[in-house]
Amino acid sequence: MKIKERILWMVTVLLLLFIVIFHPLEKVKAISLEAEKYLQIFHEVVSYIETDYVERMDEESLYQGAIKGLISSLNDPHSRFMTQDEFKELQDETRGSFGGIGIEVTYQDKSIIVISPIDDTPAMRAGILPQDRIIEINGINTKKMSIAEAVKVMRGPVGSTISIKIKRKDFIDPILLTLVRELIKINYIKSSYMEKEKIGYIRLSQFMGKENTGREFEKIVKKFASYNPKGIIVDLRLNPGGLLDLAIDLSDLFLQKNLTIVSVKGRDGKLIKIYKATDSPKKVMDVPIVVLINAGSASASEIFAGALQDNKRAIILGTQSFGKGSVQNIYPLPHNTGMALTIQKYYTPSGVSIHKKGITPNVVVYPITPSDIDKVYLEKIYREKILSNFVEKFPGYNAKNKRLFKELLTNKGYNIGTTIVNYILKKENNLGRAADIYDTEFDPQLEKAIELILDNKAIPK
Repeated sequence: MKIKERILWMVTVLLLLFIVIFHPLEKVKAISLEAEKYLQIFHEVVSYIETDYVERMDEESLYQGAIKGLISSLNDPHSRFMTQDEFKELQDETRGSFGGIGIEVTYQDKSIIVISPIDDTPAMRAGILPQDRIIEINGINTKKMSIAEAVKVMRGPVGSTISIKIKRKDFIDPILLTLVRELIKINYIKSSYMEKEKIGYIRLSQFMGKENTGREFEKIVKKFASYNPKGIIVDLRLNPGGLLDLAIDLSDLFLQKNLTIVSVKGRDGKLIKIYKATDSPKKVMDVPIVVLINAGSASASEIFAGALQDNKRAIILGTQSFGKGSVQNIYPLPHNTGMALTIQKYYTPSGVSIHKKGITPNVVVYPITPSDIDKVYLEKIYREKILSNFVEKFPGYNAKNKRLFKELLTNKGYNIGTTIVNYILKKENNLGRAADIYDTEFDPQLEKAIELILDNKAIPK
């Protein structure tokens, strides 16, 4: 090593030792001999790159790459470094508005995977589904993209277009979608009271906006309870999670005092905290509850569902949830950057970790799903624009158009089930429109939840 660099290295080590000795110990930990060895190696590597590498490197990119590499070595898709722009985007999202297509993603099996689309967004209206694998964004292969990079590319000016290529399970060819970015203003709660059935319905899209969401959810539940309903349905399908505290607060509304809601464990399985139901007077205890979940239900959704399931307070209905059972802390770093770091895992009241497993429903009900042969025909229908051309010529979802569209497909030799034909026709007619709060026509999970409540079978045993 050059003499100047040796001097610089000695000064750096002495400075670090000075900080360790004179800085409060609760904030800075001593550097081990092993760490000191690798810091020296790192310093030399950077020195050689800056002086000898064939191309001149931007220092910011160099050091950011080193930091990202350090965090990626944890092999945890939920821990990540955030640049100034990325940290600002996270803060914007937490406040409930940002520009983009409205999609929650994660990194899994070396791929960008959709957790869920957000209600009433371009992603939802385009038909993007949980477990879709994003393989290209604007023609750029995502193989080497981090989650942060993928999110940054997908966000942009309102009104600008973006192309997304996805690989869907059981589909032979990738699906290419072109979407227009919107200002994503998230309305976390939608609700409706089914007068005929005497059932309250609450759709919670994310556990975000703690104070406002908590107050609104409680207000709706109280209003439903005042009607002496036969039951309440809490729909957490495609809810990717959010704030741990909010999941605890909402669970508390339905649970008796001292029942465990969730326990949190840290490094080496050390118990950090057990969250229990309080003696709040705001509880709703006498109304049957059915909670709807699916593969897009993650994190805080799984805490809520697990708490009510294990304490036999609700029937969980739908399909296996996503399985994100870890807790991230957001650390602000110097120069307006930040870091998300997994610090804990959470466990349901029965002591089960749902990480990479998910919540298993009490009642398994699958959504309407095309058969393998249906999928082959559907690919052709979308690729040849048969559906969009038909709706342009015969707008409206009615008995006449359903019959005409079915006849068109039959004449082409596309023998698809009537239910699937009607489903895609209705969906195409509704593109660009705000979705109904609920629609039982093509929702067997919601239909089953209503049936259980009306038959007095929504009380866990």
